[in-house]
Amino acid sequence: MNPSPPVIALDARPLSTPLSGVGRVIANVLRRFPDPESFRFLLFSHKPPHPDFQDLLEFPWISWEEGRGPGARFGGVWFNFVLPFLLRGRRIDLFWGSQQVLPPGLPRGLPAVLTYYDLVLYFFPEAMRPLARAQQRLVQAYSVRRADRILSISRQTQEDMIRKFSYPPEKARPALLGVDPREMRRTGPRTKPRVARPYMLAVSTLEPRKNYSVLLEAFALYAKSEKKPHRLAIVGKRGWESPEFFRRLDELRASTGLIEIVENASDSELLELYSNAAFFCFPTLYEGFGLPLLEALAQGCNCLVSDIPCLHEIGGDTIQYLPPRDVQAWARALGEMTSRDRAGKLKKVRFPLKDWTWEKTARIHRDAFAELLGGS
Repeated sequence: MNPSPPVIALDARPLSTPLSGVGRVIANVLRRFPDPESFRFLLFSHKPPHPDFQDLLEFPWISWEEGRGPGARFGGVWFNFVLPFLLRGRRIDLFWGSQQVLPPGLPRGLPAVLTYYDLVLYFFPEAMRPLARAQQRLVQAYSVRRADRILSISRQTQEDMIRKFSYPPEKARPALLGVDPREMRRTGPRTKPRVARPYMLAVSTLEPRKNYSVLLEAFALYAKSEKKPHRLAIVGKRGWESPEFFRRLDELRASTGLIEIVENASDSELLELYSNAAFFCFPTLYEGFGLPLLEALAQGCNCLVSDIPCLHEIGGDTIQYLPPRDVQAWARALGEMTSRDRAGKLKKVRFPLKDWTWEKTARIHRDAFAELLGGS
């Protein structure tokens, strides 16, 4: 009689909300997990799965465990106080901390793996909402100490994590993120363009560490100096920038008539925006990885990005790096890119997509799970 496969429990709360970076990582690791019949996954969340992730429940090796009762109203409360009791009532062989935290009081001896995304809590705490910041502080250090393996989404994040927590390097692995070439190709009819061409594109939530203030001021200088400036399309919801920032944003939108904010873009709409952009801008101050840059390069976009280590891991020598806080440098670069675009000199970037696959990300997770469970 064959033994039953080991059971891996995971924090699936990001799969109960609309598509996010963390939700995308979890879903793609599960969808592309090597030899999945050798494992069984229990996905725990305080809510039902969002339609974006409903397909995961079609896999016979995945089960969904949904929270019930008053304790399931708030995700943080449910994770810290309800989930530990649920875990003790199930047969579980390993816990996967899929969004870099572990629930308090994991059973002693239960192996745990963390997927580690960033150190925003420590480097840019002002970029987090107060409640989320407080919850993270309660469990972050414990989670790192308790983890038997930590898989970081970039080498720079791994180095920062090891340095911050004095985590044993031999227990850490990089698990770089991926992009699916099939998903990044247009199929079927084109969607109606959301922004008139020509435009430069920026993609991410409007929040402090994304450094949109510098991009806006650079764009204002650029727009004054150009006879026919490109538009600026920003794809992302309004986050928690200061009120002064949003006042300035609205002022520039009104005065230039050249700034478009695209919220709630579907995957197909985002793909069209990447494909039709003259070039891509990513002025961020800090990233754990930089998935929008990878997606832009997958579409062959020419890119202007901040000179920070993890973006070099993705872009190598194929893109242009700029000092994150230098408004003048960004303004000059916007003008130079526009001139090259008008002259037809912006050719599609050749990017090695085969080196950036979700299959690789999933395989690294599988190997970490198998190693702790005594498999190969």
